[in-house]
Amino acid sequence: MRSRVQIALFVSRKLSRLATVSVLLWPVLAVISPPAADAKKHWAFTPPMQPVEPDVKNKAWVRTAIDRFVLARLEKENLTPSTETDRVTLIRRLSFDLIGLPPSPAEIEAFVSDQSSHAYEKLVERLLASPHFGERWGRHWLDAVGYADSNGYFDADTDRPLAYKYRDYVIKSLNDDKSFDRFIQDQIAGDQLVDFKPEGDVTPDMVDALIATHLLRNAPDGTGESDGNPLEQKVDRYSVLEGNVQILGSAFLGLTVQCARCHDHKFEPITQKEYYQLQAILRPAYDPERWIKPNDRAISIGSRSEREENKQRIGTFERELNAVKESIEGMIAPFRKVILTENLEQLAEPVRTAINKALETKEKERNDQMKALLKEHESRVQIKDDAVLKRFPELATGYETLKLSLKKRESERPARLPLIAVLTEPTSAPPSHRVLVRGNYAKEGDAVEPGVPAILCSMNNKFAHGMSTNATSVSSRRLALARWLTSRENPAVARVLVNRIWQRYFGEGLVATVDNFGVTGAKPSHPELLDYLAVQFMQSGWRAKALHRLIVTSAVYRQSSRLREEAFAADPDNKLLWRFQMRRLDAEALRDAMLFASGELDPAAGGPYVPAEKNDEGQYVVGEKAAGAKRRSIYLQQRRTKPVTMLEIFDSAQTGLNCTRRNTATVPLQSLALLNSDFVRQRSKALAKELSAQAAADPNNGIQFAFERTLGREPKKDERKAAEEFLETQSKQYVGGNIQEAVWAGFAQMLFASNAFLYVD
Repeated sequence: MRSRVQIALFVSRKLSRLATVSVLLWPVLAVISPPAADAKKHWAFTPPMQPVEPDVKNKAWVRTAIDRFVLARLEKENLTPSTETDRVTLIRRLSFDLIGLPPSPAEIEAFVSDQSSHAYEKLVERLLASPHFGERWGRHWLDAVGYADSNGYFDADTDRPLAYKYRDYVIKSLNDDKSFDRFIQDQIAGDQLVDFKPEGDVTPDMVDALIATHLLRNAPDGTGESDGNPLEQKVDRYSVLEGNVQILGSAFLGLTVQCARCHDHKFEPITQKEYYQLQAILRPAYDPERWIKPNDRAISIGSRSEREENKQRIGTFERELNAVKESIEGMIAPFRKVILTENLEQLAEPVRTAINKALETKEKERNDQMKALLKEHESRVQIKDDAVLKRFPELATGYETLKLSLKKRESERPARLPLIAVLTEPTSAPPSHRVLVRGNYAKEGDAVEPGVPAILCSMNNKFAHGMSTNATSVSSRRLALARWLTSRENPAVARVLVNRIWQRYFGEGLVATVDNFGVTGAKPSHPELLDYLAVQFMQSGWRAKALHRLIVTSAVYRQSSRLREEAFAADPDNKLLWRFQMRRLDAEALRDAMLFASGELDPAAGGPYVPAEKNDEGQYVVGEKAAGAKRRSIYLQQRRTKPVTMLEIFDSAQTGLNCTRRNTATVPLQSLALLNSDFVRQRSKALAKELSAQAAADPNNGIQFAFERTLGREPKKDERKAAEEFLETQSKQYVGGNIQEAVWAGFAQMLFASNAFLYVD
């Protein structure tokens, strides 16, 4: 079997050959794609400018500037927008979009009954102020930047026990409406913004910025498990650099920068040198020559003196504890050996010799034959303390005294200072970084300085960093990157961010290729609107809630989703936004909505993830009795190789690296899960208890309550009739037990599986 390094070198050689072929084909490719010299004219490589709001005929329809840009395109194509949807539909749509949960029946009734002219605006403000807003939109951000609770690396996929603090930082920042320029700067260079020095103080006002740097730790990092020769380890370490650069490219720049790893990008104006210049920005923190394993990239909160004192106290405690343990073993060991000798005397000499040799060999160095031999004679060689005390009762007094001492000391274990997972740099001269010739890890080329793609730079937005060679100072490369990214002259970042937010509301971005704004990406459907939103976003102080407010109060957002044949014939993909696009609930909203409808949703926020476990059917589930089992889905363990099955079936984020856009599939497995999943069945049973109680006086009360709790509306006439027939038929199918609850559980499950529950209209 090939080693990892053999595989890496094999792939590298193949890529090199492909690169050679690409060079030969370049004259042909140039016909398809504009040459780099002309790329500066491409819309995505010029800073967004404030466009003039277009004039429209149907001025009465316009609520915000967004509507003018959309309506102008519709009128140009002789199309009209759809009418505003009804209030029940609108509050359900808005609630799922802003907080990821359905509205309660009481909330729906209050909104429908509110006849004030600003009823909708008041609803928007209430939802924007909800702590659930950060949970909903935090999930979207975590997708884009590749958050996970594990390190990846094949099946090893070890735990990231402190990653949840970054998830909580994101949620809190979005709830607080932290300006996005500072939000980004914290995540790229929080340690440098607060002037953190390795081994220095970690004060309370530093903590958030330091936790934020986990953004650059989100990429898969299996270097804690990697082994082998130096080249294999180099491959694994470079993979971490490559993953983080790819996340930066797709999440912030909207460019496929990873295509320039082996050669100059064949379609975009990005050179191989520029790709490695991006890597050079991260090199001081991810230096393959002075590597820090993932679990070691953590620091304690506290002053330097507090951290040192805590370290000494723990060290003293561990030494004393080990001394007691060694005393117990020192007392027992000679007598255990006596019993072992007696046990082995009953065996033939060759077997005795083999067993003793196996016992003398370190456990991890034992071969299969040794392991099998010890397993066969386990009762003879595994001698517990109780057996020794029974054979030599005179040891009991001293043994019990030491065990009591051990128990007392363990109860006095000093608490460790809180840990946070961070990305920091050593206080030493930044290391040099080199191009890998054709991406070959074994063949380094010219040295490069840190930098960014020149196509995204301008006279007013150059990447400038302090090339420090001072052995007592950290570099300022990441801080320079953070400031360059959040400059108002940067042509990419604001557009990429507003486009991603737009995509979450309308199902598709104004630029359909949300992670690729380059020459090979899609053209914007409404380029002036994209620039308008980007400029407004920056002028608002990079406040995301202002952008959300602008979008959801528009007439475009409030449209009905009803299909109109004449508009569909002219624009079947709804690119011109003549109606609101119906969407299926995403995986997390679907699970959370079931818990909400059944009355079981646990509102607890933040903290360590809720672990998932493998059940007898090979699925990864959260046990019903597990602590936090009914919390929102964002708090469930997000392991790269073993996601929660229920969420995976409904297209949760694929976190091999990061996920800028989820694929929405409709497959039979989803229907089977809704019918057979233990999770869905348990939620149905929980809701059935309430339905049964509501129906005690009149079955119609149960039907009414069920529809309001699950679908947010009253049943239609034909739905009520179908429900009555279902309940009557089902009642005849059960014998014994609580028939009413069983019938209502089946009814609840059918509502959970209905399109009216699964889709947002």
